[in-house]
Order: sequence, then C-alpha cells, then structure tokens
Amino acid sequence: MELTFSQACENNKAAILTILQKALKTTKNVLEIGSGTGQHAIYFAENLPHLLWQTSDLSINHYSINQRISKSSLKNINSAITLDLNNEWPTVN
Repeated sequence: MELTFSQACENNKAAILTILQKALKTTKNVLEIGSGTGQHAIYFAENLPHLLWQTSDLSINHYSINQRISKSSLKNINSAITLDLNNEWPTVN
C-alpha cells in the first residue's frame, strides 16, 4: 500500500497550528475526528508536545495514518481507531 498525501494539509498546517496553540494551551488530550492522511496529526503532535493526540478515521485510512505515526517515533500520538460518525462510537476504558 502507498501512503496517501494531501497538498491541502501541507498548505494549511501552519495556520491551523497557530489557532490550536492558543485554543489547546491547557488541554491534555485531543481526539482528532477524521485524521485522513495523518499529516496534520504528525505535525500537530510534533509542535504540541503537551498533548496526547488520538487519531481516528474509517479503517480504509488507517494505513497512512499508522505508517506516519510509526515513522515519526512520537510518544504523544496514538494509532488510529475506527470512528464512523454514522455508527455508534467505540467504548474507551
């Protein structure tokens, strides 16, 4: 399988990070709904090390997300969970 790539993610990640740095100053955990390619998750986890970043998406997108996480060696990001907003959410213990 090949990693998916989004040029739009690359183009807007810095602008989004600026907002997240202010909005998530006192937050410790983030659930990213619709992690897509995983590009934003990696970038934000690198630049917001105080956050534990939980990626999620449909299972069809997990390969790219999880490959990027694995290659990053970041400790503050979790592998993708399956989250389909049309179905019941998974239970987390």
